[in-house]
Amino acid sequence: MTSKTNIKRVECPVCSNRLLDKVQGAKGLVQSKCQRCKRVWEIDLDTNEFTLLSGKAIPRRYGASE
Repeated sequence: MTSKTNIKRVECPVCSNRLLDKVQGAKGLVQSKCQRCKRVWEIDLDTNEFTLLSGKAIPRRYGASE
């Protein structure tokens, strides 16, 4: 019998480009580079927390856009 797997799309927090697909229950840290904005992210698959490793800082000012 076939079982249905739950696959979730993980997107770049800056430009919303797809970084990777994750299967339910995936754990650990993964480093991924966004092909659109060229930032390198460390992603915790348990908590979906993103840490910027290299690239331009995310603008925090009101009205700042990329």
